[in-house]
Amino acid sequence: MPFPTLSKLAAKAVAEGILNDTLSLDYALDTKSRNTIVQKLLDSDGDKYKILEVFKNKLNVTKIDFRRSMDCKIDAEGVRILSNFNLDSLDFGDLSQLIDKYPDNSSNNDTLDIVFLLMRALNNYSRRSLIHLGLPGDQEFIGGWEQEVSKIVPILQSMNISAAIFNERFQLSNLCISFPNLLVLDISLADSLSTLHGIKNLEKLQKLSMCFVDFDDSDGYKELSELKNLKYLDVSGSDFSIRDMLAVRVRMEALEFLDCSITSVTEYELEEFVKNHPSLRTIVAICTPCNTTTFSRIKVLNAPSLNSMSECLEYLFLTDRINMASNFMKDVFENLQSSPENVGVSELRQIKNAVIFVLRESVDPENNFWTAMWYLESGLFWYELSISLFSMEIFERINLFYNVFNANEMTEYQEEYVGLIFLMLGFLVNYMAPGILIPDRVLKFVIEKTVELVDEFQDYKPQGSQTISKAEKFMGRDQLQKIIGNSELMRKVQELLNIA
Repeated sequence: MPFPTLSKLAAKAVAEGILNDTLSLDYALDTKSRNTIVQKLLDSDGDKYKILEVFKNKLNVTKIDFRRSMDCKIDAEGVRILSNFNLDSLDFGDLSQLIDKYPDNSSNNDTLDIVFLLMRALNNYSRRSLIHLGLPGDQEFIGGWEQEVSKIVPILQSMNISAAIFNERFQLSNLCISFPNLLVLDISLADSLSTLHGIKNLEKLQKLSMCFVDFDDSDGYKELSELKNLKYLDVSGSDFSIRDMLAVRVRMEALEFLDCSITSVTEYELEEFVKNHPSLRTIVAICTPCNTTTFSRIKVLNAPSLNSMSECLEYLFLTDRINMASNFMKDVFENLQSSPENVGVSELRQIKNAVIFVLRESVDPENNFWTAMWYLESGLFWYELSISLFSMEIFERINLFYNVFNANEMTEYQEEYVGLIFLMLGFLVNYMAPGILIPDRVLKFVIEKTVELVDEFQDYKPQGSQTISKAEKFMGRDQLQKIIGNSELMRKVQELLNIA
């Protein structure tokens, strides 16, 4: 499992100290540390980007990524702040709020003058040094922006324009002609892109990501054969991509890495693709019909098994696609669900670590919800509890699951997850027995959450009453009152006890 490095943990702690105003940066930091700290700041609270102005001398970063902070919407002041830094990498997030400040005067549409914006955001050094640029693809820009931007950042080698909307004003061929020196291009989630026509102009391209991009006609893939230096291709989520490339005899002679996860690729199709690409060294086929496919000379990340779980999750983490992990974990759980009692203690620990990793690394509440839901429904957690003695680690995990479910906004699944929460609270209560010491904060957690759930879901009063009654049986009324320490909460507890 890709546990955070000590430097990342330190960067997170420094970022939290800056946000909480409990830390002063009175020491020098290297460039990598400054970049990591600023990214942690933006990840935790995208609206705090203006703090960069305060620490511009201490946190003189070279890389800024607003795309990862979904709640970050920089204003004109934020654009000006960027010019304080000598950047070699810049990813913008949502720019729709800047249309009035940087309007396209030649159009009546909500188009943005990205050329003027970049001139304001990048100082002379950044313009000469910028290697990577990420733009919000769903934002329409001034006509002909590609050629003008290529003049502003002449040595650009990498571009992320995922979720782009292609039309008459914005065509892939124009983009490729304007930036012929690109080594990396991400056009994932492209809308209305009917073909890769023009991509042959990117003769130096080494890495192409086009996740969830489907063409009506397999001819759309033809020009991939012209990319003699392409080593990395990601067509994950593009359902028939492998089949279509086979149909038009695509050959990428330098291709070493293929990601075809979340597609309908068959084992036969993958075998044929491998025959056509002798340089292939790694294939990622997570959540595909090729779950058990292997090749003698190729590393394959696919099987939803314990053996490959850590490696697959590490790949998803390193490629910033941890939110795909819930689908992979579901497959792992389904493989083990029929006989959880056959899973050993070390395997249970491995699964536990994987689940905790996903829940802590993913920032998507829905992804976390499904990961926790499928884990609990698999029976693996309940089996682990049935063979384990009480520990604070178990309590912390239950607390984590409660917070995951509590953050969920999908009301149609409330009944299901409320039932699972009561099961977890019931397990904590079942640990109570003579001679077993349960910390007061665990008992208070059980009582408070039981009352909260019953207040919101009246149909669960019997379960709530049963949980509280069992707790009182081993604690006694006096200890119960002492732990609660709140007359209103005690009144509600008494009501539930009266039902029993």
